Amino acid sequence: MRAKILSSTSSFNGVTYNTNKTQNEKGELTRLRNFGYLQDTKEVGPNEVKNFLIAHSNRNSIVKKKQFHAMISCKGREYSKEQLTDIAHEWVDKMGYGSNPFLIVFHKDTANNHVHIVSSRIDMEGKKISDSFEKLRAQEAINEIMRLNPRHEAGKAVDKLKGFQFSTKAQGMMILENLGFKLREKNERLELIKYGSVQGSIPMSEIHHKIKSYEKDKSRSNQLKAILDKYSKVYQSNPAPLFEPSTSNLKQKHIGYRSDLGDFLKDKFGVELIYHGKEAKTPYGYSIIDNSSRVIFKGSEVFPLKNLLEQASENKAYQSKDKIKDLSIDRIGGKVKLQSALNDFPTVQKGMEYHALQFEKKDGDSYLKTSEGDIPTKDILSADQQLVLSKYFSESGEQSTNQNQEEFDLMPMLNIADDVDDEAVHGRRRNKKRKGDNELTR
Repeated sequence: MRAKILSSTSSFNGVTYNTNKTQNEKGELTRLRNFGYLQDTKEVGPNEVKNFLIAHSNRNSIVKKKQFHAMISCKGREYSKEQLTDIAHEWVDKMGYGSNPFLIVFHKDTANNHVHIVSSRIDMEGKKISDSFEKLRAQEAINEIMRLNPRHEAGKAVDKLKGFQFSTKAQGMMILENLGFKLREKNERLELIKYGSVQGSIPMSEIHHKIKSYEKDKSRSNQLKAILDKYSKVYQSNPAPLFEPSTSNLKQKHIGYRSDLGDFLKDKFGVELIYHGKEAKTPYGYSIIDNSSRVIFKGSEVFPLKNLLEQASENKAYQSKDKIKDLSIDRIGGKVKLQSALNDFPTVQKGMEYHALQFEKKDGDSYLKTSEGDIPTKDILSADQQLVLSKYFSESGEQSTNQNQEEFDLMPMLNIADDVDDEAVHGRRRNKKRKGDNELTR
C-alpha cells in the first residue's frame, strides 16, 4: 500500500481532474465530507465543490497553494473500492484533514486500484495545516493503518485458506492459527478472532467441501520425502520448544516448536514444519504446510517423525531470513513497530520481543537501532510513550533484545509510476477536454 502527496496548486484543479474521470466512467466519487449545505444535495457539480473549497480556504490570505491532493494505491486489485475508501478516510484523519471538507474518488483506469483525496490545506480557523515531513508521515500513516486493520488481515487469511488443499478440519484451522487468529465455531461459521473481536468468518460448509475434495498429491509427497531425508542430515532437526515472552516469574506458556531444519525449509522451499506437542514435551506428530503446492500434508504420510528425530545430522547452524529482516528495519518500520510494541500487546516486554527491537543507551537517552542508523526514541514517541518505554527499561534492566520472533508483514511498497495516468496530475493538459459541468453523485 502506498500513499503519495501530489503537488499543491493555487486553485483546486484536482477536483476537475477527478470529476472528469467520474464522468467518463473511469472513476467514482465514494465519499464527500464536511461540505456543509452541499452534503444534503442529491447531485453536486464540480464547480460547486471547487467554490466551496475556495471559500473555505479564503480564511487565509497568505498561503497561496491551498489545495491538498493525495493518492493512495494498492497492488493490482488487492483492495476493493469500499476498502480503499475506508482506508483513505482513516488516513485523512491521521494526516490532520479529517475536520476539513474533503472528497475521495476511486479510480479503476490503471493496473492498480487507487483513490484520490482532495481537500484544503487551510483549517476551520484559517490556519495552515502543518506539512512538516509530510511525505514521510503519509506513508507512515498508511503503515500504521494497515498494521492495525485486522479485518483486512482476516480477509487475506480466509483467501489464503481457500487456496489450500487439506484433509482435516484441524489442518484448515492450523493455517488460520498460524496467521495469528483465535478460532470459534458459531452458527455454522468459523469465526476469526483477534484483539478480542470477530474480524471475519468463513462458512463451515466451505471447509467441509475442501476436505471432501482433497486428493493426496503422491508426486509432491515423494519430493518432500526426499527433501526431508536430505536436509535432516545437514541441519539440526530436533524441535526446540518456544514459550510466550513474559516478565513475570510465572511458568511461561508453551506456544510451539522450532528447529534449524524447519527454518531452512521455510526459507528455501516455502515448506513449514508444524510440530504437535503439549507442555514442551517431545512432539507426538507434525504437519507439513507446503506453500509452494498449497497443500497440507500429515507428516506421517511423508516422512515418519521417529526417523526425523533420530536422523544423525551435521548440526549445521542456520540463520533464518526472518531474523535477518528483524535486524534491518528502516526508520518508518522501526517507528511503527515501536509504537505497536507499546500499544498492541498485554505487556511492553511481549511487544519488544515480538518485533525484535534493538536499542542502545547513550548519555541517558535511548536510541532505536535501524538500517538507517540509531534514532532517538524521544524523536518518534509522545511524552506518555517515552515514560512507558523508560519504565520498561528500568523494570527489565535490558537495553536491547534480539530474540527470533515472527516479524509482522509491513505492506510492500508499490511503485506509483505504474499508474501512468496519475503521475503528474497538475500542469498536464489532456488531449481531450470536456465542456460543461459534470455531475457528481454519491
